[in-house]
Order: sequence, then structure tokens, then C-alpha cells
Amino acid sequence: MKYRCILLVLFLTQIIRAQNTFNCVVQDSLTGEGLIGVNVYITELNKGTATDLDGHAVLTNIPDGSFTIRLSYLGFKTIEMPFTFPQSDPTKAHSILMAAESEALDEVVVSSSRTNARIEELPVKVEVLGQEEMDEESTLVPGGIGSILGDLSIITVQRVNAVNGNDVIRMQGLDARYTQILRDGLPLYGGFSGSLGVLSIPPLDLKQVEIIKGSASTLYGGGAIGGLINFISKTPGKEPTTTMVLNGTTLGEGNVNLFTSATKNKLGYTFFTGGNLKPARDVNGDGFVEVPYDASFTMHPRFFVNLGKQTDLNIGFTGTYNRRKGGDLQAIQFQPTLRHPFLQTEEALRTLVDLQFHHTHNNQQWTVKTAGTRFDRTVTQPDFHFQGKQLNSFTEVNDLITWSGHSLVLGGNLTTESFQLGKSDEVQFDDYHFVVPGFFAQDDWQFTPKLSLETGLRWDHHNVYGNFVLPRLAFYYRPVQDISIRLAYGTGYKAPSLFDVAEPSPNLLPVPGALLPERSGGFNADANWSTLIGDALGITLNQALYLTNIRNANLLVTNPIDEAIHIVNSEGAVKSYGTDTYIQMDYHGLELYFGFNYTDAFRDDNGEKVNLAFNPKIKISDVIAYELGDTWRMGIESSFSGRQYIENNERVPNFWFWAAMVERKFNFGSLVLNCENVFDARQSNFGPLVTNTGGMPVYTSLWMPVEGRVVNLALRIKT
Repeated sequence: MKYRCILLVLFLTQIIRAQNTFNCVVQDSLTGEGLIGVNVYITELNKGTATDLDGHAVLTNIPDGSFTIRLSYLGFKTIEMPFTFPQSDPTKAHSILMAAESEALDEVVVSSSRTNARIEELPVKVEVLGQEEMDEESTLVPGGIGSILGDLSIITVQRVNAVNGNDVIRMQGLDARYTQILRDGLPLYGGFSGSLGVLSIPPLDLKQVEIIKGSASTLYGGGAIGGLINFISKTPGKEPTTTMVLNGTTLGEGNVNLFTSATKNKLGYTFFTGGNLKPARDVNGDGFVEVPYDASFTMHPRFFVNLGKQTDLNIGFTGTYNRRKGGDLQAIQFQPTLRHPFLQTEEALRTLVDLQFHHTHNNQQWTVKTAGTRFDRTVTQPDFHFQGKQLNSFTEVNDLITWSGHSLVLGGNLTTESFQLGKSDEVQFDDYHFVVPGFFAQDDWQFTPKLSLETGLRWDHHNVYGNFVLPRLAFYYRPVQDISIRLAYGTGYKAPSLFDVAEPSPNLLPVPGALLPERSGGFNADANWSTLIGDALGITLNQALYLTNIRNANLLVTNPIDEAIHIVNSEGAVKSYGTDTYIQMDYHGLELYFGFNYTDAFRDDNGEKVNLAFNPKIKISDVIAYELGDTWRMGIESSFSGRQYIENNERVPNFWFWAAMVERKFNFGSLVLNCENVFDARQSNFGPLVTNTGGMPVYTSLWMPVEGRVVNLALRIKT
């Protein structure tokens, strides 16, 4: 009996010793703050828990042996660590640092904010369409970036020219000229050079697209009144890569795009080239094309040099040629006749050279970037021929200084815009030349890991319109790990530029000397909740509010007597206010997105409310996509546009737009079948698009799609 008791005691002691405990404290590798709700899981035992308010977690009843402990958290790299029990010090609390996903960190380095903070902690809300979205869009709509931007509830892509098929971006219900377009942080799309083909940037050439809602004028100038969109080019990775996309559509459009990149030692390069051909199509059978003839070619090589551990340089060239024909189908296919006289032909050549230099020393990062672009455009219509070119340049030097919770950006830049009239029929406007030096300072001050303040100030001097001072203030607050709140106010201006508001015409008058520049103030706020439930369901919910007020808005007015077209200042203010809500969910390969936007944008005309044209007051966007392993991916998306008005303050019908796709993946790439406008929603179903009087057409304003249903089949090959 005595020996049995001893054996029982020894057995119980062994059981007790075999029940181990794992203690850990999980912290953000950047801020050192404890992370709440991190999933701590032992795979072999199907045992798990989550960290508390201090980032602390305890797992008990762990038997002796070797196990893998897995830590996962939305937006952070998953960590898998081997542990052997029992441990030498069973009371020890292991300190574990979790870092953000590498893609998110890469985005921050080149982010429009110009600071090294994680994108989730910026005082300004930045929406990012990343590499995955760009790869997907490069096969769905290879010829341009407009489609994926239009999927967002905050953005409306508008067809502004029924003849040449040109599209523009509207944000927060405001005219397209209030959205500033950048390419790799360079604001070179504006005035005459921004009037054609900006959205034809191929997605295959892009790493990501960054979208800032509301005023962002401190760093990039006064034009970012409604928002800012920065198209970020791809950079070479560690391994050589080549991707080709071949695409054909039921409209007869064909696309061939190629991207390749490589690095060796301290040198690297990327090279993109692509060609698109779209024949003219008369979709509704009225004799005039809704889809103009469009042929384009793009070439974009970039070279990267590592000049040292903390110094790098890149140089790039972009060349784009575009030829379009619109009007009467017979005139396009054959030649203009007395019965079919209307043919508009356009040719545009855009060339750009850019250089960017970065050097880091201690707590400072110097950046020098400069670029020059030339844009030539020729327009030929019956009884009117126009030719013009614009030369733009941008040079900037800035210094990012970080210390004791501060990220201070100091810099100055010089922007020039020069328009020169070429061999044209007689017009009433002439050349112009703008020179705008500017200086800016912006400080992101991290009071605590949960609270930061951003202050900014910009001073510009316009050689025609004088001085502009633009202050900015923004707050960021994170009461708990999963919730963040942002408040921001900024000012902006827009100097009058003839081709920001008008197309070349023999009746177009020059900008009046007494015309005042537009001035704006904008307020933006948003609250964001992002969490991971269990180990699989990720949820992000964002609620935004915004208000913009613009004084001295430039309006285009036509004199009914002599048909002269001139620009005037609006007597009343232009206002835009609204709310934007979206939710994203991700569960085991199933992705859901739902966005709702309400925007009331109007002009006060002597006490009368005049709705801004082509702004859907209600826009709903939703996407559902499912990825089945490494083999299949499929998705359906739709958008609703409601309570929209055109120029005469007339309300037009609401409409839905649907699209669907399926992708089959292979070792060498993928094959994608996509259908845009599944239910053939077209404006011609509600009335004529063209009124033909004696062969010369009068076009109706476009407020919904006109191309009809389009199916495309794309092959993506990657090596």
C-alpha cells in the first residue's frame, strides 16, 4: 500500500508538471503599444485565446512537447513560432512584436502623405487600391484605370465628350477640375494637357492607386479641392518578372500590354509598353458612333540606381500617342460627304521625362524630384482646325525630419504651365504662361500612440493671380485598437485656366482679366472600425462626412446672340456636402464590399439652388468575389446612380450597372472572361443621343453608359 501511494503521488506530480502555461505580450513593432484582440493559437492542440486590452494573453493546460504557436491579426504579418514545453522559466511573459504587412509598409514609403507612418495611422484618410486590384483590373479592363475607380462609391467617372469619348473623374460631386491627378507624386495633368486620355493609364503599369478625399493642398498645391488621386508606377522586385496581357472584346477592341522588370547588383529597370485599338461602333443605330475609333500606344521605361545604402535615383520616360475619330459612322469609315459631313479627328502626343532622388541621413530624408512634359493635340472638325501644345514642368525639394514623435516635411516647388497656339483656324484666345513657386511645411505630431495632430501651411505665388496662403489642420484619434477617428480641415484655390473648363472652339473667348481665382474650404471626418473575428473573418467599416465650399467658381456661359463662350465668376458659392459609408468583409476567400454615398452638390444662384450636373446624389456600389484555392476566382459587382441632374437642372432617370467575371488560374498565368453592363443599361433607351439637323449633329449630354453590354476575354501570361 505504501508503494502504491508513492507511485500515485509521482504520477499526479507528472500530470501537474505536464500542464504548462504560455504567457505573452504582443506589441506593435512600430509604436510599441499592446495590440488588442490578437489571435494566439496552438495548431496541434486546436487551442487558442486572444490578447486583452494590454496585449497580454495566457494559454493554459499545455502538455509537454513541441508545438507551433500562431499569432494572427488583421493588417499585420502572421507569426508562427515553435515552442517546447516545459520551459526553463514557466513564469516568463514572452514579448512578441508584430509588424504590418509588407505591402502596406511599401505603400506608406511611397504614399501621398510623404511620411513613414503606417497608412492606418495617418491623420488624413487614404484609400489604396493595391497590387492585387491592379493585377485584376489589368485583365478586366486593360485599356485604362477608369473602371476600377468608378467602382468606388465616392467617385463618379463621367463621359464629358460624346464625340471623342473622353472620361474624367468627379469626387464629392464637384467638377473634375477640382480633383488633382498625380503620377508618382508629380502634378503634371492640368490645363490643356489634362483634357484628354488621363484615365487611359494601363493598370498593368501600376503598383497601386492612392485616393485622398477632400482638400490635400498643403503638399500638392491648391488644385486638390475635391480630392487627390496618385497613380503609383511599379518598381522592380528582387526577382525578374515579365507579364503579358492579350485582350479582345465584343466591340472589336484589342489590347496588347507588356510589363517586365529586373534588378542586378545596384541597377534595376521596369519597362511597360502597350497598344490598344478600338473600332468605331454605332450601338443604337442612329448613324452616329457612341464608341469612337480609338488607337493608342504607350511606352514607359524607368531606370533605378542604388548609389549607396541610403541613396537611390530613378529616371523615367513616358510616351503616349492617341488618335481618335468620332461623329458620323459613314464619315469615319469612308470620308465626309454632303449627306454625312460630320467627322472629328483628334491626335494627341504626350511625352514626359522625370527624375527622383532620395537620400537618407540619420533622422532626415531628402527628396529631389523634377519632371517635364509636352502635350501636343490637334483637333479637326468641319470648318474648324485647331492645333496647340502645352509644356509643363514641376520641380521640388523636400526634407522629411523625424524626432520625438514628429514627422516634419519642409519643402519648396516650382510649377510652370505654358500653352502655345499652333497652326489653327482663327480663334479668339491666345498663348498663356503660368509660373507658380511655392513653399510648404507639414508636421505630424504623435502626442501618444492613440492621438496625433497634423498641421500644415502652404504659400504659393502665381505670376498672374498673386499670393495664396493655405492652412490645414487634421486630428487622428484611436480610442481602442480597432477604431480610429479622423477630423480634417483644409483650404485650396484654383487659378483660372481656359482649358480646365472649356474645349477649343472658334467661339471661345480668352480668360477675362478681371476673373477671380476660385477659393475653397473643406471639412472631412471619418470613423473606421477594423477587426478580425476568430481567425478568418476580417471586417472593415468606414463612415465619412464631408463639406466643401467654393467661392468665385468659374462658370462657362454662352451668349445666345453671337454664341460667344466666356468664363465668369459665380455670384453664389458652390457647395458640396455628403456622407460616404462602406463595409468590407473577407472570409476564407470570400470578399464583400458595399458602399453607399449621398452627395448634395449645388450652386447658390441668387437664392435659387441649382444642382450641379452629372452628380448622382445617391450612389450604391457593391462587389462580391470568391476565390477557390489557386484555381478559380469569380465575382459580381453592381452600382446604382440615382437623383442625378443635367445642365438645365432637369432630373434624369435612375439606373443600375452590373458586371460579372470568372477567372481560371494556371501555372503560367490566367484566363479571364468578363462582362461589363450585363443588363445592357444605355442612355439611348431613354431618348435620342443626337439630333441631326442638315447633317450637323447636336449631341445630348451624357449621364449614363452608351456602349451597351461588352464582353471581353483576356489571357494573362506571367514568367
